[in-house]
Amino acid sequence: MIFSENELQKHYRLLLGVELPWQVKQVKLELSEKRVEIELTWTEGAKAKCPVCGRDCTLYDYAPERTWRHLDTMQFETILRARVPRVECVTDGVKTIAVPWAEPGGRFTRLFERFAIDVLLSARSVK
Repeated sequence: MIFSENELQKHYRLLLGVELPWQVKQVKLELSEKRVEIELTWTEGAKAKCPVCGRDCTLYDYAPERTWRHLDTMQFETILRARVPRVECVTDGVKTIAVPWAEPGGRFTRLFERFAIDVLLSARSVK
């Protein structure tokens, strides 16, 4: 099932804490796979900051699509998908911007990583 812009997108935007210029573009529910895919998109024309110096830059292009594992939605595995903008900075060149939900180069959202750390810390043994 694919849902259009509506209350479901608003629901996930609020749950994820996604703010402009990021938007929830699409929520895809795969019942047979017990999976929710949330596609995030950058608002066209929005400026972005260089991840190195913090200067406002113009959009250069978009990096290839990436995915991040997020906390489950009920019993459904939840995946975030996005093409992250790259900016052209006059001092640092072309750079991929940082996303608010994950560390640079990470495959998991910050919330998923925090949950995993909490579970490991609460266990007496890693085994």
